[in-house]
Amino acid sequence: MDGSGERGRDRGHPDERLLPDCVRSVLERRAAHDWQWETRDFWCYVRPPAHRFRVQGWKLHLSATPLSAPLVLARAADVLVRHRCHFKFARDLDRVTELVSRACDRGSAGKFITVYPEAGDAALRVLAEELDLATEGLPGPGILSDRAYRPGSLVHYRYGVFHGMPVLGNEGSYEAMLVAPDGTPVLDQRRAWFSPPSWAPRDPFRPGGGTGSRASGPASAVVLLNGRYQVRQSLRQSSVGGVYRARDLTTGAFVIVKQGRPHTQATALGRDIRDARRHEAEMLRQFDPSGVTPRFVDLFEQQGDLFLVQEEIRGVTLRQWVADSLRWAEDGTWGVTPEDVARIAAELAGIVALVHDRGLVLRDLHPANVMVTEDGALRLIDLELLVRPGERSVSRGFTPGYGAPEQVAAPPIGTAPQPAADLYGLGATLFHVISGADPVLAADDTTTARPWQERLAHWLDRLAPDNAAVRRFGPLALALMHEDPGRRPGIDDVRRRITATVAAVPAPSRAPDVLLASAPPDPGASHPAESSGRLLARLLDDTLGHLVATRDPGSATWLWKPTASGRTSDPCNLQHGAAGVLGTLVRAYEESRDPALLDAVQDTVHWISGVVAREPRILPGLYFGRSGTAWALFDAGRALGESDTVVLAEDLARSVPLRWPNPDVCHGVAGAGLTQLRFWEVTGDKDFLDRARQAAEAVVEAAEHRGGRLLWPIPADFESRLAGLVHYGFAHGVAGAGTFLLAAGRATAEAAFTEAARKAADTLLSVARDLDGAACWPAGEGPGALRTHWCSGSSGVGTFLLRMWREDGDDRLRGLVHRAAVAVHRSRWHTGPSQCHGLSGDGEFLLDLADATGEDRYRTWARDLATGIAVRHVLRDGRVLPVDETGTGTAADFGTGLAGVAAFLHRLIHGGPRLWLPDHNLRTAQQDPAVRAATARPERR
Repeated sequence: MDGSGERGRDRGHPDERLLPDCVRSVLERRAAHDWQWETRDFWCYVRPPAHRFRVQGWKLHLSATPLSAPLVLARAADVLVRHRCHFKFARDLDRVTELVSRACDRGSAGKFITVYPEAGDAALRVLAEELDLATEGLPGPGILSDRAYRPGSLVHYRYGVFHGMPVLGNEGSYEAMLVAPDGTPVLDQRRAWFSPPSWAPRDPFRPGGGTGSRASGPASAVVLLNGRYQVRQSLRQSSVGGVYRARDLTTGAFVIVKQGRPHTQATALGRDIRDARRHEAEMLRQFDPSGVTPRFVDLFEQQGDLFLVQEEIRGVTLRQWVADSLRWAEDGTWGVTPEDVARIAAELAGIVALVHDRGLVLRDLHPANVMVTEDGALRLIDLELLVRPGERSVSRGFTPGYGAPEQVAAPPIGTAPQPAADLYGLGATLFHVISGADPVLAADDTTTARPWQERLAHWLDRLAPDNAAVRRFGPLALALMHEDPGRRPGIDDVRRRITATVAAVPAPSRAPDVLLASAPPDPGASHPAESSGRLLARLLDDTLGHLVATRDPGSATWLWKPTASGRTSDPCNLQHGAAGVLGTLVRAYEESRDPALLDAVQDTVHWISGVVAREPRILPGLYFGRSGTAWALFDAGRALGESDTVVLAEDLARSVPLRWPNPDVCHGVAGAGLTQLRFWEVTGDKDFLDRARQAAEAVVEAAEHRGGRLLWPIPADFESRLAGLVHYGFAHGVAGAGTFLLAAGRATAEAAFTEAARKAADTLLSVARDLDGAACWPAGEGPGALRTHWCSGSSGVGTFLLRMWREDGDDRLRGLVHRAAVAVHRSRWHTGPSQCHGLSGDGEFLLDLADATGEDRYRTWARDLATGIAVRHVLRDGRVLPVDETGTGTAADFGTGLAGVAAFLHRLIHGGPRLWLPDHNLRTAQQDPAVRAATARPERR
């Protein structure tokens, strides 16, 4: 056996060796010494020599729980090795736990072992039967995307990809594709129901049962549970089951029904979500007389699942209540009123005291587990984690940011925490009430780690000048969140402090208190005594240094490792790949001429130039396609004076398709058109202007009029997860299409393009929502949360409307753009740092507005957003760094990571135009000499 992939793990923890050793023992017993073995991040692959890789077919999956996994694997491996069948398995029990957890995607949940059979249907049936017999009676969840071999079997099957070559899909990510009979690549979609493609071969386990066409899907008929509860709404779905709103036909009242699927959320102790539901039912019964929890209604089994029914609490979660209760005054002060905070804090403390008086600990107090009723009272929901302090053999449970340090450091199975852990959760929840933010911070390097409380105090110090609730209640929140459980104030002391705070003389409206006056100077040079400007300058310099230091020119896959959301993306694109980082590095090098930046730019150009030709498929999008790659190479070639790089970029830009089903900026034609305009304005080559015109014509043709609005839907039959999407924002919708058409209209003098842009602006005017003087937008048609970011909200919409106002001088647009800026500014403490859906992209819009209007307040607001990024900085390798979109990492991506943050900070500090928009895009047609020069319509080539 080739064990090279396992050598590093042989010296690891015994738990990590357990599952591989189960297979290794089978291979030894079967004398299968020539089998090949490969270990990757999540899976171990085991295959016989001279194995033939099939592209697709009917494959098998076996499920297991963490407790049954070793036995399931040992028994299944014995069958598979005897049949000389290739398979993979989750490499350790932590991965098995993840596969059965509520966090696992429903289309992937439960798939512990995947089997890739080579033989025909008859042999496949024999294999499935033997696997079923070998694992019969062992526990494992049903696999939602598959059909069970028989009811209750661990063996499941579906039609899917085996080892197809990864193909660059229409969204710019690599996926192993199915191949339709006509040779067309088709996404292998892992839905939460059995849904083989219509052209799949006949189901091998149902002779005479027809083809593999879709057999099941989301329920559409009226669902009646236990003959009594009529489901009216699915509130959420996860792999462990759904949560539903239903009407109790016996009483007429509405209830909440929680489903528990067998063997999901399973632990190594043999417990699963059904045990959690039963435990929660017992907790509801116990607290029923108190009135602080929902009333228990029913507990029953149906079709093998367990259902818990409880009273519906009418109201909103505390998280939503905080969002709704934040108020902003004209003098810049903001927050929840101290009086409201005092009431909420007192009730929260009362709930914690009640639970502790019953001899229990909550373990998971956070703003989504508390409801605020319509009359303002608090109710505790989701009681499944309540246990007795010190109870043995308890699964660890907490919500990141709200779990006490002793909970975070506890083993997966161990002893329940003491009541002091709930005091930390109380403090963290109070932190959210006064700030609107989750107290989540990335971990510093161990050698430079700062005290946790000091970092939280620094954060609150930045909020305190404009937030009276922070000044009053911040010290209490910090005391409760002390890392030492023994130094957290007891619940009686907490209640006294709340009462004393309410009775105290109100603090001056804008006079900050130092919340932790004894804090030593911050190693990250971010102590309140240091100027904001110095901190932001260091944050920029250190971030650029981090990008320079972390590149890996020898890698064949990624020059910089992306965030988790970009792992399957094209490594040369702008959103997650090297092109986006290159754009930031070029901008910084042009300003500083730093030799280290020069080396990094040259390495990046060389790396992209060597990798880009490997991908034969050319996608048009600016952020996920080749348009962004061409643009980045073009700017880099000009900065370096390398004509070969400029020519490569121009050739790449000319290869981008201009007819494409998706019309958007990120993935489609509008993004390609913006790139063609950029190349034209720099080179003056009318070929690029003509290509921009062709793209604009395609975008105009893709528009649809619906209810008086002009929209750009992504076709429902397009092979993409975005199919059918209708958005208002910049990334995928009206604002992005309008921005390109306005620029194209200026450049070509085509009135039709400009008129379509005006109609796009009218559409966005009609769907804007006013929130106390701030303008927000939903992502698209229908109900949904209001957004403030570049991709789908205020800053992206404002980016377009600002340009439309500069074109037409419409005062309605100017007012709406200002209100969009207000919405963006209000989000400065409550959102992440990224360009795509965070503060960096929002700050770029504010800088656009400052440049266009000459009003310094918008630049000041942009600096406020930068402070919101800086306050959550992390120390890594001696550098002060922002975090990426995860809140805990420092990945390099432009769209979701540090390169996008650095681009914003660089522009804030040094000025200059915005990346990835043509320079003339912010000028009026009358101001733009390029437009005046383009008086003649060029002949098409």
